[in-house]
Amino acid sequence: MKKTVAFLLLLAMLASLFSACAEKKPTDGTDTAVPGDSTGEPAETEARPNVPEGGKYDSYSFRILTCLGDYITFNDFKNENIDYDIVNEAIFRRNSEVEQLLDIVIETHEESGSVFSTGIGTTIMRQDFTAGESLYDLCGLSTWHAAAAAFNGHLTDLKSVPYLDLSQPWWDQRTNIDLGIGGKMYYTTGDIGITDNLATHCILFSKTLAKEKNITDLYDLVLDGKWTWDKFEGYVRTVSEDLDGNDVMNEYDRYGLLCWNDAFQASFGGTRSKIASVNQDTGALELTLYSDKTSGFAARITDLFFDGKYAFHCNSSVNSPKVTAAGGMISLFAKEQGLFFTTIFRILPDLRNEEMNFGILPYPKFDETQEEYGGYVSATYSHMYAVEHFNDELERTGVITEMLAYLASRYVTPAYYEQTLKGREVRDERDIPCLEIIFANRSFDPGVFYELGKYTGQLTSMMKAMVNKFEQIYKAYETSAQRKLDSLNEKFSQN
Repeated sequence: MKKTVAFLLLLAMLASLFSACAEKKPTDGTDTAVPGDSTGEPAETEARPNVPEGGKYDSYSFRILTCLGDYITFNDFKNENIDYDIVNEAIFRRNSEVEQLLDIVIETHEESGSVFSTGIGTTIMRQDFTAGESLYDLCGLSTWHAAAAAFNGHLTDLKSVPYLDLSQPWWDQRTNIDLGIGGKMYYTTGDIGITDNLATHCILFSKTLAKEKNITDLYDLVLDGKWTWDKFEGYVRTVSEDLDGNDVMNEYDRYGLLCWNDAFQASFGGTRSKIASVNQDTGALELTLYSDKTSGFAARITDLFFDGKYAFHCNSSVNSPKVTAAGGMISLFAKEQGLFFTTIFRILPDLRNEEMNFGILPYPKFDETQEEYGGYVSATYSHMYAVEHFNDELERTGVITEMLAYLASRYVTPAYYEQTLKGREVRDERDIPCLEIIFANRSFDPGVFYELGKYTGQLTSMMKAMVNKFEQIYKAYETSAQRKLDSLNEKFSQN
């Protein structure tokens, strides 16, 4: 059995690599900011992974599967991502140092297709399981793929992987809380990649329109804990202008809100509500979608989002607007046609070259009695990382994966959060506390991931139809949702 030693040995090895990697700096000539001192070594108080002594793997090809599609285009292990040159350099540096440190070769394998639960990642996991093999050491699956593969028994419990310590800060601790059904963790995320950051929901606002309407307290409301649905709704209803003068509100006019389907569940996330939640005492998944509070809140959301005088809903099948949720809505917002714009961080690069002045806000609280802000990560736009069921080299996989995540926390995350998000996309220092609130309070909804009762699809259809059927949807699919939930709890308690 290999002897586990402190990370000091690896630090010495890493130090010898820094000089060899000196030419691998970001293209702007600025070194990626990392915790620690100017030598690149971690601070004494920084958490460090514990890995086995002599972890060399004889040029082993570490195969990483990355599933991409229309909604996920960023590859966390390739340095070819458009609009993210600084992050690309950090990915290259992380990969190179792990390769040299552990004597491996990282092979990235991309597969493209649907990101939804019947897509390519789910298919590959099923085929490998059926064949009793594991073609990949680490799998970057869409969240829908990961949940389907976990439910089908095709993945390894990450808590059983040696040297993979999900309690370390480079792994997302919220996933442990939100997704740890039956004490099992079949997939996770964290500093190892940034697609979950890109898939995090936020609200942008036009500072020009806010000034015109004498709305000057948005940042103060957020910091004071008073950014609530009442405030949000009131401000949305201050903007409604028929710009083309045809007495019809359409994509050529100005609104208090530009929104899309996903804003419904993001609003729920903002109030810390979910379709399903893990009971932290029992570890069991429980259905938490419906209550008097959530039913009333659903009515408030739909009343506002479906009010065509103040809100422009781009996915509506009623008005059939000729605007897409991505490019078209960005264009409307850039042309000052919306005071607020519900979106995800993925679209911010598209606003870099726009002259408009905008700010970034978290989703509002339900009311001021809500202690913390909430948040929401979209399953459609994010990766989760998993290990296949028949991986027979779990110790090697654990060491390499832990090092990839740890060094990503030192290079990739700062390159995204500090140098790209704050350095290029944020236009006001007052946005920075809002960013911290958003990322500190976001959540993952297993009820969405596992498609309990098909509620996610049904709520999306409700948004498109622009008719509030929240209560009817809940009751119609409650039995099927509970049946799958019971099956999940039983499977995860046994595997």
